[in-house]
Formats: sequence, C-alpha cells, structure tokens
Amino acid sequence: MKHLTILLAFVSVSAFGQKIEAEKINSTVLDQERTLWIYTPWQYEEYPDKKLEIIYVFDAQVKEYFDLVHSTVQFLGGQEFAFIVVGIESPVIEEKNQSRNKDFLPKATDQETIEKYGKFSGGADKFLSFVKTEVVPFIDKKYRTLPERVAVGHSNGGTFISYILLNEPDLFNAYITVSPNYAYDKGQMVKRFAELNSEDIKREKFVFISNSNENTETAERWAGWSESNKKVIEILKSPKFKSKIHLETKDFSTTENHGTTFPIGVFYGLKSFIDYQFRTGEITTTYYDRLAKQHLLELNPEVVNTLAYECFWNDKPKDAIIVINWAIDKFPYAHNLYDSQGEFYEKIGELAKAKKSFLNAIEVLSKSKGKMDKEEYAEKMEYYKGNVQRVSK
Repeated sequence: MKHLTILLAFVSVSAFGQKIEAEKINSTVLDQERTLWIYTPWQYEEYPDKKLEIIYVFDAQVKEYFDLVHSTVQFLGGQEFAFIVVGIESPVIEEKNQSRNKDFLPKATDQETIEKYGKFSGGADKFLSFVKTEVVPFIDKKYRTLPERVAVGHSNGGTFISYILLNEPDLFNAYITVSPNYAYDKGQMVKRFAELNSEDIKREKFVFISNSNENTETAERWAGWSESNKKVIEILKSPKFKSKIHLETKDFSTTENHGTTFPIGVFYGLKSFIDYQFRTGEITTTYYDRLAKQHLLELNPEVVNTLAYECFWNDKPKDAIIVINWAIDKFPYAHNLYDSQGEFYEKIGELAKAKKSFLNAIEVLSKSKGKMDKEEYAEKMEYYKGNVQRVSK
C-alpha cells in the first residue's frame, strides 16, 4: 500500500497460543511513526481459515488499555467468540505538537478552549483519516478479518470514536465510549450529535455510553461533563435513531471516578455488545446470514447449533429458539438440531413442543440409519427416546 511503510515487527507468543505483535508504521497522513499493538487469540492459529471480528482500542500508548481489552474479551467470549484486538498509540511528541488530545479532539471554536489546549488539539480529522485510510486497510490486508469492527475509547478517546460515529459512521459497527468528554469546546459534540442525520447511518450501530462521577461536586474540571453526557444520550434515544442506533448506557457515578471507570466500563460495554451481536436471535441470524452470503464463513449444523446454545447458556432460551429454528430451516436433515430445539422448549416449559421436537429428532435420525456407525446410531436413538419419555410424564 503506497501510503504505509512497515518498519518493524516484534512478536511475543504466550504459552496458550495467543500472540501480541507490535507494528511500527510510518504514516503519510500524520507524517509520523506510530505503533500498533495487535493481539490474536489462540483460535487464530488453531483454525487457519477462520476470520475474526476486530476490536480497535485507542490510547494504547498506555498499554494497560490494550491489555485490559484483549484480556476482557477472553473471559466474555470464551471459546466461541474470539476477537483480534488492535491498539493504536497516541504518543507525546513535543516537537510535532503531538499528544493524545491532538489526535482525539476536533478543532475548537470557543476562544477559551483554544487558549486552554493551545496547539495540542484539533487533529481529529487527520487522525480519523489515518485510521480509515492507513490502519484499517493495513490490518485487513495482513490479518484474516471480518468486516465487523468495534471501537473502544475512554475520556477524550471516547470523544474521538464518537467523532468517527458522527463523520464516518460505517467505519465501525460498534462504539464503546467510557466516560467520553462531550463537554469539550462548550459542548461542541452535543451540537454535532443534534445535527446528525440518521440517513447517513446505513445499518444499525451498537453504541455504549457510560459515565463516572464527572461533575462539579467532584472537581471544577468536570464542569459540563455529566450534563453533556445526558444530552447526547437523550438525542440518541430520540425516535429518529430508533432503527439506526442500539443504545446501551451505564451510570457509575456512585461507585467510580474518571480513573477507575475504564476497566468496569470496558467489561460492561463489551458484554453488552456480545449479548447484542451474538446472543440476540434476530440480530444473530441476520448477521451470520450476511457473512455467509458474502462468503466470509461457511455455516454447517455444528456451527449453527453452537450459536443457538450460546444464547441458551446465557439464559436467553427464547433467543436460542429463534436461532435453532433458523438453523433447522438451513439444515433440516440434522437430527441433533431438533434435539436442541426440544431442549430449549423444555427449558421454557412448553413440553408439547419439546416432545414434538424430540420425535422429529428420532424421525430424522431414522433416515440416517444406513449412513451411521451402528453403535453411534443406537446410542443417539436411545438418548432421543429418553428425552421423549421425560417430557411425556
């Protein structure tokens, strides 16, 4: 790629098959060298044809931010949902008037704000161009990625990813903003959200916004933070964004301060996203249908059954039923799917439907008798008949 020169790569491999690479790149857009941190989970190596969703973490010059995110998704995703995590550094370079605020904050219009930040702000447009035209294409070219991307930002990092949502909404599919600074420049971000045209958002976006005790009772520096946060939330809750923004919020004002809110905000933000994307019946089936149509993954009975159980294991049996019905439509010959369907109906107390599903499992299994190992066939048949007897009592 002509705008990007790779200078150095450092690889660290853990005992569990995870990898962390540091890529130093020379950006034409920024006229600077920047470091990217890339985490790949063990599944990336174990399944060489598998493509993964990506989480982009801003403020990765503080490596704890990057480490926290890739550690958290391992707990939340387990073995089913693995993510590539990319951390983008925003270092301090005095001679270039460079800092995280320069990267994250748009040009100020208020004189007081201009004097407060001096030359260390106003570079959000350039940094957005860097992310869009250099970082994302580089990652997509070098790694096996799916087109679904998640952005994570804290404080002014949250301000920046909100700026992306406002200007390039389809660059990411989910935006996790932890204590974003919407009070910047006398509420510039609030005004921008108020002017956002819902028609500019092609497909529904997941947006998570949290806050801590950022208010003047805590310190004068937080003037306008909580008020601006609430205004943006109300804007995104308005009817015009009903089909364009799926909004989740968390208020940590009674338990966390600005410094302690990132770990808990990241946990709840990522958990909410995973529940929405992978454990909500209609969202999940639509998502995987789209990926399959784009030939980005191959669906089979085992994969779709696992998707249904992901809902079921997370106490969402009705969503599990939506997914398993979708799965059966795709693979009506897979007897195990009917058995799963019966288990889900049994869980919610619909025993007549459960019995019918278990009987369907027996019927479909019987058609496979000549194609299966005799011992395996007998074992499955006995199991399915036992399920019928259990729900018939």
